Amino acid sequence: MKKVFIVGAGAQATVLCGVLSQAEEISRIVLTDINPARAGEIAETNGSGKIAAETIDASDIRQLTARMKAEDFDLVINATIPMFVRQVLQAAYNARIDYLDMASNEIYPEAGVPIEQLAYAEQWEKAGLRCLTGGGGDPGLTNIMAKDAVLELEEVDSIRIKDFGIVECDRPVALWSMRTYLEDLYLPATIWEAGKPKQVPPFSGMEDYEFPPPLGVRGRCYFHDHEETVTIPLFCGKPVKYCDFKIGEPDIDTWKFLIQGLGLMDEKPVEIGGCRVSPREILFQKIPETASPKKQIQLYDSGKLNSRLMLLCDVVGIREGRKLSYKLWTESPDGNEACQWIKGANDVSWLTSVPASIFALMLLRSQVKHTGVFPPEVFDREEIQIFYRAIQEWGIRVIKQIQGATA
Repeated sequence: MKKVFIVGAGAQATVLCGVLSQAEEISRIVLTDINPARAGEIAETNGSGKIAAETIDASDIRQLTARMKAEDFDLVINATIPMFVRQVLQAAYNARIDYLDMASNEIYPEAGVPIEQLAYAEQWEKAGLRCLTGGGGDPGLTNIMAKDAVLELEEVDSIRIKDFGIVECDRPVALWSMRTYLEDLYLPATIWEAGKPKQVPPFSGMEDYEFPPPLGVRGRCYFHDHEETVTIPLFCGKPVKYCDFKIGEPDIDTWKFLIQGLGLMDEKPVEIGGCRVSPREILFQKIPETASPKKQIQLYDSGKLNSRLMLLCDVVGIREGRKLSYKLWTESPDGNEACQWIKGANDVSWLTSVPASIFALMLLRSQVKHTGVFPPEVFDREEIQIFYRAIQEWGIRVIKQIQGATA
C-alpha cells in the first residue's frame, strides 16, 4: 500500500485527493497547508478516511523534511503556488522521496537551466530518485499532447499551445491562484525561436483564435510566461524551430488595461494618506482567494457560476516529405460537471489535477521509465497511451485532427 504527502490545500488538492483516495493501492494521504481550515475542509468534503489534514509551512525546509521523514511516504506532491518549488523539492530530496509538481517559478533562473527544478537534476539522478516536474494540465497534459504529435513527425517546424477559459459569475471568483495568474501576466513571456529561447513583452503576440467545440468560441490570446516553451524544445526528442504559449479569456483585455494602463502590478510604492504602499500590494489585498470547496459547491449548485476551460496544441512538421498540421485539444467536464463528479472541484482544477493524479499513479505503479528530474514530454508512446487511457476514465479526452495527411 502507498502513502502520499501533499503540500498545499488549494483548488488542485481537492481533485488530487478526490482521485487518489479512490485508488486501491493508496492507503493514506497526508494533506498539509499553512491554513489548517483549508486542508480540513478538503478532507471533510472528500469524506474519505484515507485523508489526514495537517498544518505545515511550505517555506520551511526543515519542517517539511522532518515531517516527510517521520513517515514512510512513497510520493510527495507539491500543490502549492510556484514560489515554494525549491523548498518542497529540497525537502523531498532530503527525505529521499519521489516528487511531483505542476509548475515552475523561474524560467531560465541561471545560465543553461531552463527551469529551477533542473538545477537539481544531477543529485536526483545519482540518488535514483524521480522528480516529474510540470505534471499538471499546462504544463503537463499540454506537453503530452505536443509529444504525441512530435512522435509522428520527422521534422518539427512549430508548436503553439493555447489555454482559454470562460468564467461567468455574478461576483468576483477565483477558481485557482489569481496571484500566480496576475504575476504571469505581468512578466515577459519566453518563446522558442530559431532554435533558442527569446523573451517577448507581456501582452504581445495578440491572436484571435477559433476554438473548436465544446468551447466553440473565437477568443483573444496573448503570449504568456510558461514552462512549455523552453522544456518541450529541449526534451521532446527532436529539434523544434518555434514554440509559444498563449493564454486568453473574454476579459483578457481588461487585465491588460489594469496591468499596463493603470500599472496595478507595479512594485514601486506610492503615497496614499501618508502611507507608502505599492499598487501590487493593494491589488493582491483586493483579489479574491481561491474559492473553497464548499463555496464552489454553493455557487455551482445555485447556478450563479458557469465555467469551461480548453487546452489546445497546434503542431506543424514534416512526415515522409509532406507538411502536416496537427491540432490536439481537450474535451473535458465544465465546472458544474466537475463539481458534481468531485465535490468542490471546478473545470480548471479538473484539467490540472486529474492529469497530475494520473502522473502520480503512474509513478506509484512504476509505469514511468525515467529517473532524475524530467518533464512529461520525455514520455514514449507506451507511457503516453497509459496516460491517455487513465485520464479518459475521468472524462478528459484529447481530440487529434491531422490536415494534409492521406485518408
